Amino acid sequence: MYYLLAIDGGGTKTVGQLYCPHSGQRWQGRAGPAQLTNDYASARQNVYDLCQQLLTQAGVEPAQIVAIIGLAGAGNPSLHHAFLNDLALPFAAWQLTTDARISLYGANLGHPVAVVAIGTGSVGMRLQADGTELQVGGWGFTLGDEGGGAWLGKLLVRALLWQLDWQRPLTPLLQATGAICGTNVAAILPWLKQATASDFAALAPLVYHYTEPLAEQLRQQQAQAIAELARCSLADQALPLVFLGGLAEQCLPYLSESLRQHLQPAKGDALAGGLALAATLAASLSHHE
Repeated sequence: MYYLLAIDGGGTKTVGQLYCPHSGQRWQGRAGPAQLTNDYASARQNVYDLCQQLLTQAGVEPAQIVAIIGLAGAGNPSLHHAFLNDLALPFAAWQLTTDARISLYGANLGHPVAVVAIGTGSVGMRLQADGTELQVGGWGFTLGDEGGGAWLGKLLVRALLWQLDWQRPLTPLLQATGAICGTNVAAILPWLKQATASDFAALAPLVYHYTEPLAEQLRQQQAQAIAELARCSLADQALPLVFLGGLAEQCLPYLSESLRQHLQPAKGDALAGGLALAATLAASLSHHE
């Protein structure tokens, strides 16, 4: 009998759960971000540390574990290959996949569904009745992840920069933004040079905290981006639509009625999806022994 391990890593944090099918016992853990595209070295270290933390909690060896590790950025073939070589934990079996995929399997407990996840980044996925999986969006902070927290934070900072360039007074929202990233060239340039996707995403909650016209405009821009992601994920199919992630709740009021008709709450989280996939992998392993 194998212990099942699920890891869910994104741009803000990494969480893990180790499960013993025999006793039903569970162990939980948490570490820093694991977004392979943003900071590969930190991501690898955080996942390794989290795995070790859970193994220590449960008092088990890697050889007793079947693991599914779902990480943001794992769809990049070169990073995927590097991580497979670098993790250096001798599990009985393990697979690296995306955080979006384990969320997809958790959302409707393996049944057909369309999922939109909105956190630091954004991504849509669809699981069809025949088992076909499709990912839409999720192209990363540089050119994609529309509607995600980092994307929203970037729009906010851009608005601040224009206001400063025009030498106009800062609104309360922009004052709060400037308190974090600066209100003059001497402060803003160093901040921009070192700012990560997580830093931009940390600004996103400000957009929902203020009621001024700029905040409303940014919320509407986000809603349009998320709606397009949702429509692409559904592809005109009669599927339930599940919203996941730290910014999902704030986005729901801005959805059109046609999209809201598809909505259902998630039946499980990403870790539930990871454990379901790990159980399938463990079953195939046992079958071949």
